[in-house]
Amino acid sequence: MTLIILTGILTFSYAGITVYVATRVEYAPPLPITKTPAAFGLQYRNVTFYSRQDHLRLRGWFIPGVLPDGRLTAQRTLIMIHGTGSNRASPLVLGLGCALAKRGFAILAFDMRGMGESTPAPLSEGYFEQRDALGAVDFLRSGPLPYPELGRTRLIVGWGDSMGAATLIMAAAHEPAIRAIVSDSGFAAIVPLLERNTRIPGAFIPGILLASRVLYGIDFYATRPVDVVSSIAPRPIFFIQGTADTVVPPSNLGTLAKAASAAPHAYVQTWMVKGADHIQSFHVMGAMYVNRVVSFLTKSLGPDTGKTPPVEQA
Repeated sequence: MTLIILTGILTFSYAGITVYVATRVEYAPPLPITKTPAAFGLQYRNVTFYSRQDHLRLRGWFIPGVLPDGRLTAQRTLIMIHGTGSNRASPLVLGLGCALAKRGFAILAFDMRGMGESTPAPLSEGYFEQRDALGAVDFLRSGPLPYPELGRTRLIVGWGDSMGAATLIMAAAHEPAIRAIVSDSGFAAIVPLLERNTRIPGAFIPGILLASRVLYGIDFYATRPVDVVSSIAPRPIFFIQGTADTVVPPSNLGTLAKAASAAPHAYVQTWMVKGADHIQSFHVMGAMYVNRVVSFLTKSLGPDTGKTPPVEQA
């Protein structure tokens, strides 16, 4: 009898702890937006759009690209997707986005669900967030034009860091309108990282993952970009990661690149940045990072001709 009672107490305690931790992990206070593209001398407009499928409201910026002669362009738009616990105003997203805008790429940077100024929602490490990336595509293809005089975006590409990179890979696997992607510090599968990086005892991880599925519908075991990355071919992919990454082991780049390269007509480019920690390659390499991303995207899409598409009629 004592054993049965003890077993019941332990089971109840285990369930209670896993539910509590799952709830704390899924909902974290969003960081505020503290800076805008105006700090970099660029024009921008606030935009609102909705995730595909579950229609959560997302907030972002549309930043026109600046051509060499100073004219603005929206022909080629880069969707930028931030990582866990971040937002569109992070130094990486905002700093890199503005640098790329000055090189002629329009930028759509937005807060994913549960972060920044977007609708509160549980963190799913890409499982649901890919719907946000797909909503960004829908906005560019058919939503209200932030700059009507610049016309509709003609070519869509994507860049993401960490969870944002994983999200982008999974979204691009379902959306051929994303013509090329840059993955910075993306992971091949999330469960090994949760087991590796959390301070929670390993015995509790399966229970937390189960609680996340029961409470929020999140299947972390299905959050595996490595399983779908090959379907992006023949669209180009550029994988970037630091050799000193302490969050996503550098081996993840090799795993993803190998899987992507297995597809017929795959076009895969990789760059291991010596000495860079997690999502620090841009800060380590600076202008070289910008140049390599611009070169990759230009080769993938061709140059901006500077010709504005016809303005849509209301």
